[in-house]
Amino acid sequence: MPVKTTVTLNEEVYEYLIKKYGRRRISKTVNQALIKQFFKPSKTMFGVDSWLTTKDLRDEKEIHETS
Repeated sequence: MPVKTTVTLNEEVYEYLIKKYGRRRISKTVNQALIKQFFKPSKTMFGVDSWLTTKDLRDEKEIHETS
């Protein structure tokens, strides 16, 4: 649910946002930038164990050897 608030921007930042994204997209752009900055995904797939990767995993579509 959206919440309204007041944010004071520098004049240069405001004019850049208007030129690049338009007046009606400033809120969406600022939200995306804040989410990208504050909610960065973890660098590894499993989070805790950085040595775990998907490298060298078997492709399940390959035919398996039975012998």
